[in-house]
Amino acid sequence: MIKASKEIKLYAYLGFLLSVLAYVLIQLYIKSKLPQISWTASDWLINYQDGGFKRRGLSGSFLFFIQDQFHISLQMQIFCIQAIFLGFIFYFLIRLILAKKINWDILLLICSPLCLLYLPVNVFNSGRKEIILLALVLFFIYGKFTQFKKYFLFGGFILGLFLHELFYFYLPFVIAAYILKTKKTDVKYLATLFLASTFVIIVLLFCGGEINQGQSIEILNNRGIELSKWNIFTYDAIEERKNMLLAYQSYILFALELFFMTFLSFFFVKKYLPQYKNAFKIFILISLVWVSPLYYLGADWFRWNHIYSFLLIILIISALPPANNEKRFCIEGKFNIPLSIVIVLFFIVFYLHIQYDTSGNSAEYLLDFIESKLHLKS
Repeated sequence: MIKASKEIKLYAYLGFLLSVLAYVLIQLYIKSKLPQISWTASDWLINYQDGGFKRRGLSGSFLFFIQDQFHISLQMQIFCIQAIFLGFIFYFLIRLILAKKINWDILLLICSPLCLLYLPVNVFNSGRKEIILLALVLFFIYGKFTQFKKYFLFGGFILGLFLHELFYFYLPFVIAAYILKTKKTDVKYLATLFLASTFVIIVLLFCGGEINQGQSIEILNNRGIELSKWNIFTYDAIEERKNMLLAYQSYILFALELFFMTFLSFFFVKKYLPQYKNAFKIFILISLVWVSPLYYLGADWFRWNHIYSFLLIILIISALPPANNEKRFCIEGKFNIPLSIVIVLFFIVFYLHIQYDTSGNSAEYLLDFIESKLHLKS
């Protein structure tokens, strides 16, 4: 009877995850039908047609080719890519959960606003190119290790650098995923991956042109795309860094949110995976240093936090022991009420922080937003 109850709870949890996926896909589909597109979609449309080889240009040129050959609109292509890779993320994550000895603590951490619940909270930025990296790592970690997976991880990561250079800043996670999966340090493979990815980044840095070389907006207009005011082609990194200094309170909070999520994750490791405690401590320090330049180069700290936190949780899940056959479909232990309260409060803080940040760091807007939600307006 207890076992059946635990199974029902697990299925209810998995149903909740699927409802999150459905909500995000519906919202992304609605966005694909809007007359104007902004950040989420415009990043996919950087192309080589405007000025030749450049950072992130592979995806746009590929989408242009599909449009020319099959007459599928760019908006619908982007939505299909988002739906496919988000589907992969949820599918492999759920399969990974079912393959491991899990408890409520890790299931609650998965629902952190910096992990899965980031997607519905921040649909404005969901579905960007990091979904390929997350899907790639999950595909590699789940199931049996094979030579195909070994080389698919290598090729997928290198190809991903041509889609977005941010992949490089999460290289430590790819290396850690390989070591955790294979239970060994393949120096030749990992060194080759490091050198090859570093070479690609150097080529992109010194040989690649600017994202917008003057004709991108016109090219997209001719292909039926109308951009909103906020899009990748009008992004000014220098101006954005100035704005970051003006909104330093918000970015301090982003830093605290990442620290808090990292603390919760490490506390889980210390409690349930003590044999990995030192390894994760060293890894967290190295990975934070490695990813830190990204926080200077880009203003999307909430995105960087999300990718970091999600990949860290994936690594932790992969380190958990496999499930026993008779306990495959149930949750170990009792529901952690204190942690659930912490996650709910964390969710509320992050949700309100996102409203504040996306409104241009307007405290007045945030207060009006809270008031409207509490139905206190007269």
